[in-house]
Amino acid sequence: MSKDGGIHSGAILRRYAQAILKDGDDLIPAREAAIAELGTPATIQAASIVASFDGINRVADATGIRLDKEAESTGSSEIIETLELEELGAARA
Repeated sequence: MSKDGGIHSGAILRRYAQAILKDGDDLIPAREAAIAELGTPATIQAASIVASFDGINRVADATGIRLDKEAESTGSSEIIETLELEELGAARA
């Protein structure tokens, strides 16, 4: 698989999304790279998508929504357990 994950400018988008979600020094350089590659409107749209998904995840965590059977059957529960993600919801309370 390519570094872009088969998505046009995927590597740039991944870097930008990760920079948005982390506290770090890469946000401005990642945003500038995204604007240079994709243009301002697409970069704004990418930021809004990241914010939307992050918000949805926070609401799900806060309400205690559990994985459905289909998600559990794909191994998601093992990933959550291995990465100790259950603790994240408790840490925010």
